[in-house]
Amino acid sequence: MKIVKTYEQLKGNICYFQSGGPTAVINSSLKGLLDAYKKLKTKKKFYVSNYGIDGLIKGKLTDVSELDTTKLNYRPGSYTGSLRLKLVENDPNLDKIVKTLMKNDIRYLFANGGNDSMDTCYKLSLLMKEKDYPCVVIGIPKTVDNDLPVTDHTPGYGSAAKYIANTVIEIAIDDLTYQKGRINIIECMGRDSGYLTAASSLAALRNVKPDYIYVPEAPFDVQKEVKKWEETYDKKGHCLVVVSEGIRDSKGTLVLASKQADSFGNVQMGGVANYLSSLVMKDGYKTRAIELSIPQRAGSILLSKTDVKEAMEVGKTALSLATKGKDGVMVTIQRDSNNPYTVSYSSCPLQEVGGKAVSLPLRFINKAQDNITPSFIDYVKPLIQGEVKSLDEDGLLIL
Repeated sequence: MKIVKTYEQLKGNICYFQSGGPTAVINSSLKGLLDAYKKLKTKKKFYVSNYGIDGLIKGKLTDVSELDTTKLNYRPGSYTGSLRLKLVENDPNLDKIVKTLMKNDIRYLFANGGNDSMDTCYKLSLLMKEKDYPCVVIGIPKTVDNDLPVTDHTPGYGSAAKYIANTVIEIAIDDLTYQKGRINIIECMGRDSGYLTAASSLAALRNVKPDYIYVPEAPFDVQKEVKKWEETYDKKGHCLVVVSEGIRDSKGTLVLASKQADSFGNVQMGGVANYLSSLVMKDGYKTRAIELSIPQRAGSILLSKTDVKEAMEVGKTALSLATKGKDGVMVTIQRDSNNPYTVSYSSCPLQEVGGKAVSLPLRFINKAQDNITPSFIDYVKPLIQGEVKSLDEDGLLIL
């Protein structure tokens, strides 16, 4: 989507914050927003809230109006810092946020995050109206889980899917080095959504598709599935399994869950591959548990050029919407065509996405509920296209 060169004059300063876990392209959305702001040639300020919404609560903002954005597309992690914090009714932090906005004449507030972050964004939008303070609130989507409603997909997912697919290919090839390998169990992120784990099916394009893929949307019978893996290994001498961290049994109970939770009540995940591997080991099979962990979420070595471009565009679109009078909305991506792949940008009300999530459609899960259908590849393949040079001349990441 092209951004028009002439915006309406800003009525006040801008503030942007990042929320939740970082993605490989979260800083690209900041770049898109900041580059669009600079084209206005306005005297109004562009602030970022330090460590997510915490900066707004504590009045700790940084003026980045003159920031050189050249390297933001390559920078891993969150440039501004982030925070997971649930705002509740009558939260004393709400008044602190309004005080910071008013003190700094902030009339445009942009929140870059996922489901819970959009819920926070919606509450802030309502707060501005309640306090009768004229401040436009716009949500900028990002989540590797790809589970935001309305939008076709979310920035961050494409690069994560690319990382997972290529890592699974490398693990599969490594195991095929030997006549008899192991039962390799790879764990991907995904508490409730199987989109990340499903990306491992892209390995089929290199003829090393995992033997079994399990997502939270399909019930998982531990004893039954482990037996299938062992039978596959007995026949082939190899078995490659990919599981979501959030796989559940037929009653909806997590196969492995922690007692720890974040401020939104989300249970801490991780470790299910180790648990399943221990069961396989007890049966006398060679096995290895591999948890992809943080690099799958925010690693910038395998950036998708498509993902980077779209992350910048949602940032640009957010400013365009704000200056055209839109308020209380989140930017959305619409897939107009798959071949050739084209998208357009629009918006939806924050209440349609805040605190809500979508699941991996059942049409992408096979009848046996132990793998992913080929139709999913048609959906995900366009999102991983294109290369971005993220390493400097000395072989290390560009920061």
